[in-house]
Amino acid sequence: MAVTRRELAAAALGAALLPAAARAQTGAAKKARIGVLQTTGAGPMYIARDKGHFAREGIDAEIIPFDAAQPLAVSIAAGDLDFGATSLSAGFFNLAAQGLVRIVAAQGRDQAGFPNNGLVASNDAWDKGLRDFGDIKGHRVGLPTQGSAPHYCAGLLAEKYGFPMSSMDLLFVKTNPNMVAAIVTNQVEAAIMPSTFALALVANKGARLVGWIGDVTPWQLGAAYTSTKHADKDGDYVNAFLRGYRAGMRDYSDAFISPDGKRLDGPTAPEMLEIVARGVDQPVEVVRKGITYVDREARLEGRDVRHQIGWHKAQGLVEGSVDVDALLDGRYVKLLPE
Repeated sequence: MAVTRRELAAAALGAALLPAAARAQTGAAKKARIGVLQTTGAGPMYIARDKGHFAREGIDAEIIPFDAAQPLAVSIAAGDLDFGATSLSAGFFNLAAQGLVRIVAAQGRDQAGFPNNGLVASNDAWDKGLRDFGDIKGHRVGLPTQGSAPHYCAGLLAEKYGFPMSSMDLLFVKTNPNMVAAIVTNQVEAAIMPSTFALALVANKGARLVGWIGDVTPWQLGAAYTSTKHADKDGDYVNAFLRGYRAGMRDYSDAFISPDGKRLDGPTAPEMLEIVARGVDQPVEVVRKGITYVDREARLEGRDVRHQIGWHKAQGLVEGSVDVDALLDGRYVKLLPE
């Protein structure tokens, strides 16, 4: 039987009004390759995938783990990944100076009461008195890479406790697993690393926990970002990703953070812990102890991002000028009030 023009028009209108979930079921999902670090900060991404938030937006999410943030950012700029959500770094800001990447949402924040980046001391250094943040002055400190989040944390500690960066002997070992090995074998006396690694290391008696950076100097640790090409040409795709991602952020926040911003397990915590633990390949109890603070709506603290760019430039790690207004892409990112 022939189809009339009126029937075709009605069908087209109906398709346009279908919700995202229905559209995802009626057509092929769009593949999204998403890079993350294997830390609890990646939890909302795994939740968004496993709870079907991405699928309902027509996105087939493949989450790809990395050992360090800078190669992840390079993969975004090169088009090997579609999205990333991880700590910010000098490598990322250099790509931003070239106009290759755009921030579209927040990731985790180093916040008081939430273990995120931890300072650990080797057992030997602890016994010799390295037991406070200011004690790292004059010691050999392990970090993954120059311009990484732990490197910036070392800079924040130097600012807060009033000593120059040059007073620390910094050893860059490329990855978090390498940092674990370096401190266990006494190649370094202290190291700054994500909670997932710090807690596992301390639980296995490989080092001692000095404390969490966010307890003494909070800062905007991470962001979700994409290439400038996607941001400029694929707005619907980016917004679909963000809807799924923010749903994962809300699930994570509702499970682990009270309405007044304190650490508190809610009714959904057991389910979310299982998802995050499976995603980051760590025991549930390790993940429970290392829950990261996130803003429920993935809002970003723009003022601290500006401070990070200035610090990296002062260290000679960023070449060129970063257009911060372009980097914090107002078409997508939501900023916290300053």
